[in-house]
Amino acid sequence: MSYLVAALTVLYYLTYPIFYVLHIIISILQVIIAPILHLGHYFVYACWYPFHVLGKFETLYVFFGVAIFVGVLTGTSLHFVSSFTISILRLEAQPEEDERGRTLAKYRAEKLVGGNRTTPENDSALMNGLKDWRWAKEERGRPTKGLIPNTILEEEDSSEGSF
Repeated sequence: MSYLVAALTVLYYLTYPIFYVLHIIISILQVIIAPILHLGHYFVYACWYPFHVLGKFETLYVFFGVAIFVGVLTGTSLHFVSSFTISILRLEAQPEEDERGRTLAKYRAEKLVGGNRTTPENDSALMNGLKDWRWAKEERGRPTKGLIPNTILEEEDSSEGSF
């Protein structure tokens, strides 16, 4: 064992100058890099700050998460229960042929036939109604621009004198 101890002692003294120089270099680098590490610490803190603030609202997240879960579960169960009840009791509304109105096929067939359309030029009663409307608009007696020529009279409240 004495040979092993002697070999390790010789190895220690041979590598001591190398480790001493490395220790000095590392100490100098630590002094130079310290401000950069300090700024990096603040940068990381600034990046994590929003998550820190959001963490304070953890109870609200849990509350709203449970509320959403209960709402979705309740709505889904109500949907399935009501549709099951409707199908069991046969309450589905079957639209009649006349209630549905025009279908796409009927619309296309009418469009192909064409000639039965009523336009204002073809319908004299409709044209007369439009003419009467224009005259009624002009005969209102109000000017189309400017102020109203009449004074607006205020009415007295008759309920004030009865008290």
